[in-house]
Parts: sequence; structure tokens; C-alpha cells
Amino acid sequence: MKKHNIIFILVLLIIFFSSGISYGEENKAIVIIVDELNFQTIEKIVNENDYGMGFINIKTRKPYGNESFYFSLATGRKVGAKKEYYKGLYKDKDGTIHILGFEELYAYLKKRNNNVHLNILGEKLKKQGISYLGEDSSAIIAADSKGKIKSGEIVIDYNDNWLINKTNEHLSKSNILVLSYEIGDTKSRISTLKNYINNFKNYNIMIIPNKVSSNMKYIVNNSLVPVVYINGESKGLLKTLSTKREGFITVGDVYAELISTQGEENVKTIGNKIDIIKTKDNYKESKTLYIKTINLILIASIFHGIVYFLQCYISYFLYKNRLDKLNQINLYNYFILINIFLSLLMGVSSLHINIFLYLSVNLLVTYIITIFIAEKEVSGIGLFSTFTYGIVLFGIFFYPELIYNSYIGFNNLFYGARYYGFNNGIMGVLLVSSIISYFFIKDLIKSKFLQNTICILFFSINMVALSASYGTNTGGFITSVVLFLIMIYTNLLGKDWTVKNVITLILVSILIFAINMYFDYHSQDKSHAIGFLMRIRNFGFTEFIDMFKIKFKELIKWTVLPPFSIVIIAQIISLKKLKNIVPNYKSEYNIIILTAIIGFILNDTGMITFIYMMHYLISLIIYENINKMNL
Repeated sequence: MKKHNIIFILVLLIIFFSSGISYGEENKAIVIIVDELNFQTIEKIVNENDYGMGFINIKTRKPYGNESFYFSLATGRKVGAKKEYYKGLYKDKDGTIHILGFEELYAYLKKRNNNVHLNILGEKLKKQGISYLGEDSSAIIAADSKGKIKSGEIVIDYNDNWLINKTNEHLSKSNILVLSYEIGDTKSRISTLKNYINNFKNYNIMIIPNKVSSNMKYIVNNSLVPVVYINGESKGLLKTLSTKREGFITVGDVYAELISTQGEENVKTIGNKIDIIKTKDNYKESKTLYIKTINLILIASIFHGIVYFLQCYISYFLYKNRLDKLNQINLYNYFILINIFLSLLMGVSSLHINIFLYLSVNLLVTYIITIFIAEKEVSGIGLFSTFTYGIVLFGIFFYPELIYNSYIGFNNLFYGARYYGFNNGIMGVLLVSSIISYFFIKDLIKSKFLQNTICILFFSINMVALSASYGTNTGGFITSVVLFLIMIYTNLLGKDWTVKNVITLILVSILIFAINMYFDYHSQDKSHAIGFLMRIRNFGFTEFIDMFKIKFKELIKWTVLPPFSIVIIAQIISLKKLKNIVPNYKSEYNIIILTAIIGFILNDTGMITFIYMMHYLISLIIYENINKMNL
């Protein structure tokens, strides 16, 4: 009987310990920081495994550098750190690694961001343990708030057995290992890394480069790099709720994924868990996605440049009193407005994969339509503003890729500020086209009831389109609320500025904003806006102050930099001149100006909103008064 009891106990112990080992393997994670990573290297090191592939923007806050990037990974938010504070690594007798200069680095970081000490990865996962293999500042990712790492090595031997043995040794003491691996130009290190990954493929493995590979570094790309994630589950493209775009993740998502692999939660984190969306050929699709993104930024640069040049061209001839140029200017304005509409329409195609074909088709078709419309007695400005308004709404409600694939709605993924929803250019186009199209349709309808109904409908739809559920542009949403109130006041309340009407407008605006935030808070896919409000609740008002300083600095920086500052000055000159020579200066002109100013103030790249809204306005004023202007 005793013999059977002993056997039974031994069986239980074996089951218990084996299940414990299994659990330990399941949540082990390795973060490999490499010096460069391109498509060819990825194909060589992971082609035998199922893996997720995507892109991450490694751009941080100033000052730029590896230390800033590593701290961004460690804190789950974009931060900046002075690289000169980093002095090296030291390992004491008990095996603890010390980062020399960490105290100065961390103090500088906390001075600029009040809340980072609450989130640092090495401190958050101290119980689970993070170890390190490497000999550079990437140790920051694994360090606790005092710059210490419990176990690891500060000298790397690029040998299969050494790497595997040391990884096993330190992962027996911790759940996460950060490995700094310099690939360089040697084929042997690629082979060693491949063998290393194959040996630990049952763990969660992230491969992240700290700089852009030389053969992926274009004029427009200084920060977008490929990233690989092996989690033993599936093969496909990476996606998170932070980007809502297949193939793109953020620095904050790496942090969120690492703590989630350890069964931890952090309501204060900015990022989200990483998912792998299954695809047939993720390698090929990632390459296509990269080429498309490169082409779109080039296309956007070309067409934005044309728009900006035209604003200066118009301003020059108006300033010189060259009214003989108005017909020519009117034709150019037609061209731009039609081109914006056509760019959105072409978003349903894949022509942007071939940049030369895209430009040829776009410019030729725009030219043909422009000449055709110019010969007809029809308000091309009103007509194409209405068409543009309609297609933007269709895109945001039913087919967002239509907007993302246009130069006006393209989110600059190389800049890394916005991945989904309305950027500030398309937001401005939506609002100004809604105003122009409303007055265009209003002139065709005699019924006051229908006019008021259309007014409420148009400017209510704007708020929905820019809300957290669709356009997710908080500054744009607030601007659309103000525009809604302006239109209600001028069209439904008859400009009656009574106390009752003022209180009504204020209460309506508060109610609209509260409803938007309510649905955002209770939705599964929470927007950045509600996430920001939740962080204010968790971190305090310092979170708002930090964000305000960042946004304000961005707005000032982009506004004073050419070409934006030059274009805005040119547009102000044009408007001032037009106001003096236009005999019939309509109230709707002022509505557009006021809306543009609000959109400019509320967004960090609000100057783009202002520029496009002013372009539509200048085009409208010139068209409606082309034969009535006098010097």
C-alpha cells in the first residue's frame, strides 16, 4: 500500500512540475534588437517559421537617438533622452548589470515627462524578471527604475552554442530576455541568428531594428522599419487597435504586448496588444504595402506642392492687381478642386502601386474634366465640392481605404503621428466642401423647410464623420461641433443673439461632446481621445500639460516652417485683396474663415486644415465674382 502511495505521489509531482514548465515556456519572450533589418534578411532568418510581419515607426521625441528609442520601448510612449548621459554597462560580482549614467538619463526623462516612472517595463515586470544579453544602451529596455538588471551578460559571443546556452541560463531566472544583436554585413551572423530563432521558436520572439536599413532609406523614410513577431500561432500581418491598419504597429504596442504575455494589465498604457491577421503570403504583402506607402508619400508631396505653389501664384497676381489673370487663375482652381475629387475616386484602385501610371492617369483625366467644365455654364466649384463631400462621407462610413489611398487623406506613416481616421487635410476638405455644397444646394431649393432640414443633416453628419466611431479626429470633431452651432445660429435662429439662444447653443454643444465621449468610452475600439482622458484620470492633470506642450510646440513648429508659413501669408494677402475688390462679400465666406481658424488652433498640423479651406474659399470668391471685380 505504501508503495502505491509513493508511486501516486511521484506521478502527481511529475504532472505538477511538467505543467509548471509548460506554463513557463508559454510566457517566455525574447526581444531581439538588431542594427538593421530589411526584406532580404527577414526572408533568410525566419522563412522556416510562421511569423507576423509589419512596420513600426522608430521616430521618438527629441533629442533623437538609440537611447530615446530604447526608453520609448521601455515606457510605452514616445520620449526623448540625451545620449551623452549614457556611459556604458557594468556587471558586479552578484551578476547584476548596472547602466552607467542611467540616473541622469532617467532624471532628464522625468523632467520632460512627469509620468514615465509609473510605467517603465523593467519595474513593471520585476517580479517576472527581465534579463539582458548585449553590450550597448539597449539594456535600457530591461532596466528597472534604478538602471539595474538582475541577470545577463554585457559581452556578446556570436557563437551558436554560447547564445543558446546563455539564453537558457538567463531565461531560467526570468521570463523576458532582451538580446542586442549586431548583424552587420556578415553572412555568418545571419546564419547564427536564424539558428537561434529556430531553437527558441516556441517562445514569443520580437525582432526590432534600431535604425532604417540602407536599402530601405529613401528621402521620405528615415524612421519606418520592418518588425517581425513570432508567437507560435499564426502567419500574417501585424495589427493593433492603436493603428487599425494591417501591417503597422507602434512603439507603445510593443510594451503592451510584452506585459500581456506575462499576464499583466496596465490601464495607463498607450499601446495595445498585437494581433497577427492571417494572410497567404505576408512577406509579399508587406513588400507591396511598403512600396505603396513610399509611392503615396511621393504622390502626396507632389500634389501638395502644386496646391501650395498655386496659392503663392494667385497671391502674387492679386497683389499686383492683375485682374486680367483671373480667368486663368479660375481654371487652375478648377483643376485643383477636380483633382482632389479624382484623387479620392482613384483611391478604390491600385494604380498608386505604379507611380508613373498613377500620375499620368490622374493628371490627364483631371485636365480633360477641367476643360469640359470650364466651357459649361455651371458652378464647377459648387458641383465638385458637393461631389467631394459625398465621396469623403462614403469613404469614411463604408470604405476608409478610399481616403487613405488619396493624397489628401493619406496618413503619413513615415511621420508616425496618425495611422487611421481623418488627417487634418481631409478634415478641412470635409468641412469646407460641406459648407460650399450646402449653400450650392440651398440656392437650388426654394422650400425653407427643406433648406433647414438639409442644414441640420449636413452639419450633423460632419460631427458623426469626425467622431470617435469613424474619423477619430478630436480636433476636427470639436471644429465640426462649432460649425454646427454657427450654421444653426445663422440659418435657424436668424442670428438672434439672445441669452436663451446662447444658453441653448452651449448646452447643445456640451451634449454632443458628451454623447461622443460616452459611446467612445463604451466601444471596444477606443479612440486616442478617450484614451487620453483616461490617462488624465489615472496620471492626473500633468498628462494634459505634457500633451498640450507637445501639441503646441508641433503647431508652432509646422506653422513657422516653410512652405506652410509662406503659403498662409500668401493666402492672407489674397483674402485681404479680394475683400477690398469684391462687391458682394457673402456671410458664408466668413463662416469658412472662422471654421478654418478654429481647425487651425485645435490641431497640431492645423495649418494644413487652414490652407485647404482657404484654397476652396479663394476659389469660390474668384468664381462668383470674376466678372464683377474692380480695382
